[in-house]
Amino acid sequence: MFDGIDTVVLPVPDLDPLERLYTGPMGFVVADRSQGADPALQRLWSLPKAPTGSLLLAKPGSAGGWIRLVEVPGLADASMRIRADRVGALALDFYVREPDSVEGEIESLGFAFTSAAVQYPLPGRGSDVRERILEQPHSGLIHAIVQYRPAATRCVLDTDDVGRVSEVVAVVIVTDRYRQAVSFANEVLGARTYFEGRFDGPAVEMLLGLAPGEGFLASLSRGPLSRNARLEFAEAMPANASTPGRDAVPRAILSCAMDDLDGLARDLADGRHGVSTGIITVSLDGVEQSRLGLHSLYGVDFDFFQRDPVTADRSGP
Repeated sequence: MFDGIDTVVLPVPDLDPLERLYTGPMGFVVADRSQGADPALQRLWSLPKAPTGSLLLAKPGSAGGWIRLVEVPGLADASMRIRADRVGALALDFYVREPDSVEGEIESLGFAFTSAAVQYPLPGRGSDVRERILEQPHSGLIHAIVQYRPAATRCVLDTDDVGRVSEVVAVVIVTDRYRQAVSFANEVLGARTYFEGRFDGPAVEMLLGLAPGEGFLASLSRGPLSRNARLEFAEAMPANASTPGRDAVPRAILSCAMDDLDGLARDLADGRHGVSTGIITVSLDGVEQSRLGLHSLYGVDFDFFQRDPVTADRSGP
């Protein structure tokens, strides 16, 4: 059963810019640095070339939501976009304490935001949320910087009085098969969709560069233990002729522990949900593991592995 995204894998041609961002103002720490990589990871993650190294970035005390930067020299530039009109990974969400300070430090590294911060009512919740959108062109994903609200936004900051930025709390995937994607999350992965609503209105339009009246339907799913990060599907908005299709390179791969990897492999073997690698053995962080890759029909790539029952309730992937 799916119980949140343990690690978000980001393939990039150069680790340095994102290492500075994530270990600097965003406060992640290096859990593992590997030079060289198992060639089998190319197949697992549907990459055009074999990776040459990786950097695992952790939020100690968190229950998932870590980041793995994967170096793929010569990887084509990511196609940066803000509108939810192209199938694929769109955004990573973070909760932030002292957002003005953190955002200033991010800007000092040369990163830009799409607009000033806005306040808007969270659909279905009746409370306002402060948010700002960071352009992160190195992997092509925007980052939603959302103000942390004690007792209202569950994340590692609930127990970390010093940290200012959470783990990844959600990954937004744009899909042109919205209902099928939500059904896949619930019926195949065993996730629980706990929120669905439409994101629209003047503040959202300003954040994402939308025209008046534009918006999109989205849903959030997690598991019974409510571990981070959540899986968010957004229904693709109408595209125009200049909007590229799904990127040939997966810009984010969601690495998730599952209770029954063999059963999941059987469920995915017929190809109804996309192209599966089946269970393969790969070496990652110096450990050989059985994993299963899925290049799904829903705009998202997965890397599944067997949950360890001994460590299932502990923090971290």
